[in-house]
Amino acid sequence: MKLEDFLSDQNKTETKEITHPFKKVKVRSDYVYVDLEDEGIIVSIEDYFRYEIRNKKGLDDDTYKQLKDHEIILKAYRSCLRKLSAKDYTIRQIKDHLYKQGLHKEIVEQLVDKLIQYGLLDDEKYCINKIGYYDNSLLSYKQISQKLKNEGISEALLDKYLKYDHQREYDKAVKQAQKQASSTKNKSVKALKQAILAKLVSNGFSYEIGNDALAEIEFSSDNEDELLQKEFDKTLKKYSKRYEGYELRQRIFGSLLSKGFGSDDIRKVLEVENG
Repeated sequence: MKLEDFLSDQNKTETKEITHPFKKVKVRSDYVYVDLEDEGIIVSIEDYFRYEIRNKKGLDDDTYKQLKDHEIILKAYRSCLRKLSAKDYTIRQIKDHLYKQGLHKEIVEQLVDKLIQYGLLDDEKYCINKIGYYDNSLLSYKQISQKLKNEGISEALLDKYLKYDHQREYDKAVKQAQKQASSTKNKSVKALKQAILAKLVSNGFSYEIGNDALAEIEFSSDNEDELLQKEFDKTLKKYSKRYEGYELRQRIFGSLLSKGFGSDDIRKVLEVENG
């Protein structure tokens, strides 16, 4: 380019019409707030110097449009910083967050790379910390594995850091069973055992470990008769409006049997009630 052409271009740039005059420019620690006459926009520190905002009284249309485009990216990045200041996230979770804001893949990758470079995103560290947290929360091996997969942790990291420990699985199953046994009321011993085993299996423990864990729990049947009588009264009230005689007895018997009470104990209550 000839010198005269260069100077001509410079003059054209300098004489661009200001269409968005400044009311105030406030420099913050990590961004600049530009207060225009009809709106406010935030500008990165880099753009503040690149566009020489401190030396201007306003923005021309081209610069305004560029800064508005940059603002979308800056706001998205700052939203990531706010999320990460509250708790840790995986790379995939942050990518999902950015995609929801309508950003293109190239921009998302750039922002994520920046967060990784600053040490704000680290899947390996996240994986290690979460394994410890979930393990202390008594989650089973399967639950931990599935949760971390859902959160975006790779199979490679799971293979490296999540190890199956049979004794640890058993200990956690026992603690879960004890907790459920102490907090569950109005169930027969048989029904309570079935409920606990079903819960352990649904939580990812094997059927064998669930059974072994149940063997460690002492179930008291001291109030079994009282509970049976209570359930009998409720069932009688429910069915006596529609049935009577033999049909009523059969309905009550089947209902109580399904709740885990012994057949002999049910018959005794029925005999007492019938005099």
